[in-house]
Amino acid sequence: MCRKMGTVMHIEKSDFGKYCVAKVKLDSTSIEKLSSLPGYKKWIGRDLLFDPTSANINRIQKYWPDATWSDEAKPILEKYVDLLIEAENTRSAKVEVLPTNDDFKFKTKPFDHQRKAFYMSRDKEAFGLLMEQGTGKTKVIIDNAAYLYANNKINALVVIAPNGVHRNWLSKELPVHMPDWCPYESIYYKSGQNNIKSHRDKFNAVIGAENCLKVFSFNVEAFVSNVAVFYMMKILSSHNVMLVVDESSRIKRPGAKRTKMITKFSKNAKYRRILTGTPVTKGPEDVYSQFRFLDSNILGYDSFYSFKARYCIMGGFENREIVSYQNIDELTKNIEGHSFRVLKKDCLDLPKKIYQRYVIDLTPEQSKVYNSLKKEFITELQGQTLSAPEAITRFLRLQQITCNWFPTEEGIEKINVVNPRLTALTNILGEIQSKVIIWARFKADIKAIERELGDSAVSYHGDVSTDDRELAVNKFQNDPNIKYFIGQPQSGGIGLTLTAADYAIYYSNSFDLETRLQSEDRCHRIGTTNNVTYIDIETKGTIDSKIISALRDKKNLADAITKDPKSVFLNNGE
Repeated sequence: MCRKMGTVMHIEKSDFGKYCVAKVKLDSTSIEKLSSLPGYKKWIGRDLLFDPTSANINRIQKYWPDATWSDEAKPILEKYVDLLIEAENTRSAKVEVLPTNDDFKFKTKPFDHQRKAFYMSRDKEAFGLLMEQGTGKTKVIIDNAAYLYANNKINALVVIAPNGVHRNWLSKELPVHMPDWCPYESIYYKSGQNNIKSHRDKFNAVIGAENCLKVFSFNVEAFVSNVAVFYMMKILSSHNVMLVVDESSRIKRPGAKRTKMITKFSKNAKYRRILTGTPVTKGPEDVYSQFRFLDSNILGYDSFYSFKARYCIMGGFENREIVSYQNIDELTKNIEGHSFRVLKKDCLDLPKKIYQRYVIDLTPEQSKVYNSLKKEFITELQGQTLSAPEAITRFLRLQQITCNWFPTEEGIEKINVVNPRLTALTNILGEIQSKVIIWARFKADIKAIERELGDSAVSYHGDVSTDDRELAVNKFQNDPNIKYFIGQPQSGGIGLTLTAADYAIYYSNSFDLETRLQSEDRCHRIGTTNNVTYIDIETKGTIDSKIISALRDKKNLADAITKDPKSVFLNNGE
């Protein structure tokens, strides 16, 4: 039952054991906020029936701090408050001297969700910060490290992150967020240069530093080198370490050499953290390696085979394919006790994301080449003569044609002197006055865009050195003469802050959903002040349409192609 009173939100216990929320005047803003409550909800007239979860109560308190509660509903609110207090007291009892909410001196004021993540994780030996990109999980780790150092729990913070991102920890994040009262020395592992005496000496100097927190960052790709492994083991064997894996979805494959190596490192670290905004992109199996890195006891299984037997339903060829899932509530409960999950929509009043498509047509020359290759592809699919990797290659070739490139044995060649996609890009840019990120999948596209935009643009991709990448980001963020950031989402879509941009144009898309989501959030994160517009350039009636639609629907087209390319290409036309 609900009743309306005054202009304040009033909450009563419903007849169904849930709450009913009412407001005298439900304007569009209020309706939007109420509709955004997670979990079960149902409108009854002008009232909303919803689950009294902690997330929902947090949301109500955030948007309607003066909300009133009926006598029947108050016990549930009070129980929620009591649970928070109990949790704080439990954590505070773990060490003799701990900062409280008031006496831990943050350098930068945390948002409420960052404060909550800090107090939930600060004493835990193993914890996952499953915080969506742009919600500030790096700050939480830096505060956590300072706290543990102040309480003589650690003397070293070691971060493993994607290439380029590992440098940002030291150059961008530490100076901003590390409390002034916490002295530190830092150095990043520079692949290929640790055999150079000067850099080796600097690295050893930080290892031997005294009376400070020592911070080391390694790029995750470095561990193909025995030198990187040597330095990591040297640090782990001589220090009390908090070991952090940033973008931990990079270690989700249990059989990968990288995953096995990093998991081995974790056994020598007292404190362990994983950071990711996308812990699951395919299915629940993605969490296994990430949480095994933290502690195999969290999931209760030290073998992936046993884990799959418990949570995955197998089928397909020789019963090797995961076709469905089971016992997910149990898995979720196990994870929840060792992690903090937050989405931007739950914690930040960020501006809106706006999605647009700019549709173009194939030229007659492109159509001829495209339809010829498409016909061959269909014949191969119907004859079932293609392997999954071969199918992905065919899709890529079709996509390259829409970008005005024709794949040959020697490489790629232009189809038209005038590139309709490049023309579309320049037309779009001509209507935009603010800074723009341009994402392009293929290096040939990037080179063409670079030639078109000249000195008004900077580039960030696999052929750009690490130093020049950092310079490119700084210029784009701070130099008014640099209007455009040209990047490859595979390399530039992770760990960067590009909040100077109000627009992101996808000249060509990756098939991978995680890559798309990561790249979107480079300009939609803490620090964003304006709405962000995402524009996909789409060639009508081609594979472009399938790619964009799948990504907009939060589907991973790469996985779908691998499992059943025929269903992707032949169903629903193209």
